[in-house]
Amino acid sequence: MRLNLKTLTLGAVATAALASCSGGSQDSASEGNAALNNIMSRTSVREYTAQPVGADTVEILLKAAMAAPTAANARPWKFVVVRNEAMRAELGDSLPNAGDKLTKSAFVVVVCGDSETFFKPQPDFWVQDCSAATENLLLAANAVGLGAVWCGIYPDMNRVYATRQVLGLSPELIPLCVVPVGHPASAQEPKDKWNPDNVIYKD
Repeated sequence: MRLNLKTLTLGAVATAALASCSGGSQDSASEGNAALNNIMSRTSVREYTAQPVGADTVEILLKAAMAAPTAANARPWKFVVVRNEAMRAELGDSLPNAGDKLTKSAFVVVVCGDSETFFKPQPDFWVQDCSAATENLLLAANAVGLGAVWCGIYPDMNRVYATRQVLGLSPELIPLCVVPVGHPASAQEPKDKWNPDNVIYKD
């Protein structure tokens, strides 16, 4: 786990707060602390080693992705796992700023919205649902010692069409993003993005 002083400080505060809320349960506090540390230590990883990632680990990441919240339990997602190197290279050539991140990773996951399963009263909610699933995927990768980065596709329709063509996706699938995943080539320091000016309190 890649931690810094700020993360550890947050973890200490979280431990005390969780212990208080749970009646002093150290197990609950420890679990909550680990979850917060994972969130705070996650960072975008763009360079990877050649070490492969096993199928069991890939499935863990996908299970985490599918544990995300979803409007009306519609689950409007499909996940395309691409290990094929030639296909990853072609996809990287088709997507600006994705490039060698896709070829150097162990595999990529293309997160898609399935229009046949959208929440019909509010079909655009698929973007929120699939975004939540993507964040879960990123956090799960960090939790198991892998690195990943979110590379946007939708709403750039040129990228959407290019991704569909490379992967041979059917028209009802809308690629939201592609996430290369692999073993980090080096340690990455997470950015401290906390800014109290971005918080509005209404007490």
